[in-house]
Amino acid sequence: MQTVRPCSNCHGTGEVIPEPCTECKGKGTVRKSVRISVKIPAGIDENQTIVLRGEGEPGEKGGAKGDLYITVHLKRHNIYSRKGQDVICEVPITFTQATLGADLKIPMVDGKVESYRIPEGTQNGTKFVIRGKGFKNLNSGMQGNFVFTVAVQIPKKLSKEQYAILQELAKTMNEQPPIKKKGIFG
Repeated sequence: MQTVRPCSNCHGTGEVIPEPCTECKGKGTVRKSVRISVKIPAGIDENQTIVLRGEGEPGEKGGAKGDLYITVHLKRHNIYSRKGQDVICEVPITFTQATLGADLKIPMVDGKVESYRIPEGTQNGTKFVIRGKGFKNLNSGMQGNFVFTVAVQIPKKLSKEQYAILQELAKTMNEQPPIKKKGIFG
């Protein structure tokens, strides 16, 4: 039976260092922490990788440095979420804004404010799209959309005057929920 293993004197390098330094112990490299600034491109997504050429481990026997690979993990935001290149969020509106229509001031991801007109009779959960205000695709440069869903906030407490006004409104409207008509399939 035969076995093959590196030489215990040169560790397979072919060179024996008679007086190795105390810091590297003859390996030729020393581990140390380095701080590097990295520019994260706009629109990068979860688990995408950034490659920094020549910023990795030093090469053996004076060879060139390797590359540094950085995998990006995105921190969750409490207002915005992401679906591909689209920005998704929920915008609270009042009962009167939903009923009468309104000009909303929508805060964008970049800190700007976009004005958007919602129509009268807007229902809870309605989605609206602002085209071209999402994230930019790194490869194609195409811009995603900003998609927001309205959440109608119903007041929990009303003043006597507000209560009276709503009672007057209720008298003028048919307060029964609409009955769904049966179609061909049920």
